[in-house]
Amino acid sequence: MPKNLLKIPRQLLQRLATFDQDDVVAATVKLVPPENLEHYVHLGISFDDGELNLPSPQPPDASAGRYSNANLFGMEKVRKDLPKVSKTFGFWAPSWRSGSYHYVSHDREVYVRDVYPPKQVDLSVQLVETRGDGFLLKFAIDQVLNRRTQYFEQELLYNLNLLQENVGAADIFQSGTSLADYALSVKVDWQLLPPGSVDQVVARMLNGKRPVSAAQETIMKERIAVMERLKPEAYITGTDGFLRYFGAKFGDDFVAFENVRYGNALYIMYDGWETLSQKSRIELLAGDRDSYDRIEHRAGWKDQLRSRVRAYRAQRRRQKKLL
Repeated sequence: MPKNLLKIPRQLLQRLATFDQDDVVAATVKLVPPENLEHYVHLGISFDDGELNLPSPQPPDASAGRYSNANLFGMEKVRKDLPKVSKTFGFWAPSWRSGSYHYVSHDREVYVRDVYPPKQVDLSVQLVETRGDGFLLKFAIDQVLNRRTQYFEQELLYNLNLLQENVGAADIFQSGTSLADYALSVKVDWQLLPPGSVDQVVARMLNGKRPVSAAQETIMKERIAVMERLKPEAYITGTDGFLRYFGAKFGDDFVAFENVRYGNALYIMYDGWETLSQKSRIELLAGDRDSYDRIEHRAGWKDQLRSRVRAYRAQRRRQKKLL
């Protein structure tokens, strides 16, 4: 099979049609002799002193291929096959000799882009059984997919390619009872936290969660400190036991999200909070590209966030005056 699949293989679609349940996972089972375990070192599998060591579920390394990279950092596809559309670009510029700022905008024709947000799904490795000639291992992408949903085939192809890149094989299985918990790790109940000091906010966010590393906690404090200086209405965290996304609410339709595990970018959401709070962490970034902005953590990202918050608040003030 090629390294990347351009479409779901016909034999998998035929097998899918025989399933008696709608929830499925991308997974494959391989019999691996001890001498071939070295081919899976990149996944964290080792064989030392006659003992098989398997890694905890984790996202595949970004270097494994384009889908593994996109799983952590997302990707965009420029649709040059479609006509260009007009888009408004703007920024806050210093006013001459006044010490204040004014907003400058212009329109430009651009190509439409398909955005594939970072899914950050894990690949798990499980020992099914030990045989005389090797180990029967199950490799699975820890995301349950329901074939009745709108983007099922797109999501399935994505996950099959994650397996293909990292294991060299891809298949599908019914989720079964033992895999049902994977769905729970995707859905998030969001909790609003009151403002406070950086240490207080971080402590509340981590309360009841699985521990994060000292480096991750340091990053959290740095990012919360930036948000704290902008005086948010409230802070936000998930309640599912995993601290995946956290952030700050600056208004009912302006929420900034960070990620403690892969903090390469900050996302600003413009949907109403009532709508956002009912979405999963993947659904947050899978909608219309114009419904959010992505700010990479590069030089100047703090200024970009500050400018967007100021622009949002200025717009709200203008709207209140009109009312």
